[in-house]
Amino acid sequence: MAMVGRVAAMWLRGFVVAGVALIGVGCSFGADPTTTTTEPLVEITTTVPPVETTITTTTLAELSDPSFPSYSIVQRREDDNGDTVVVLLDATSYEILSDVDLYDVLVDVVERFPPIVEAHVVDSPAAAQAVLVEEPSDDQLQTLGEHYLVSLEEGFRIVYRGPFADLGTSVLGS
Repeated sequence: MAMVGRVAAMWLRGFVVAGVALIGVGCSFGADPTTTTTEPLVEITTTVPPVETTITTTTLAELSDPSFPSYSIVQRREDDNGDTVVVLLDATSYEILSDVDLYDVLVDVVERFPPIVEAHVVDSPAAAQAVLVEEPSDDQLQTLGEHYLVSLEEGFRIVYRGPFADLGTSVLGS
């Protein structure tokens, strides 16, 4: 190992001596320190052939939007204990609606627009008009049966309605 160290040290010394010698030769090669000379620059032109590039585009089948349907709050009644809102889903923002979508809408509404103690989610403007009516007409009841999807009661209980009524109830946050 000591031998390797000595050889490395000798190489290093050799490089240092050679570097100093080159600097000395460059500085003293007959140049007068008071005279400066400039040589014209030589323009070098190189031609690089164009590089062919291949771009591969992969098109996947349309993926469904992983987010829940678009909605708007069309009515809001303020109360000291929390507000009541009517949420109208945009029917053009989804093709198939699931209980998970409805749950996600409720969670989003409660988190983004507090304080909410009661929410009613519908998917038609007629149902949005009828959902808070105390004594709805037969036509309004029929509309609600088809388009009233889910409600949030007491700020935590989810009640599935209309086409989702067979799912019963669940609890927000569970």
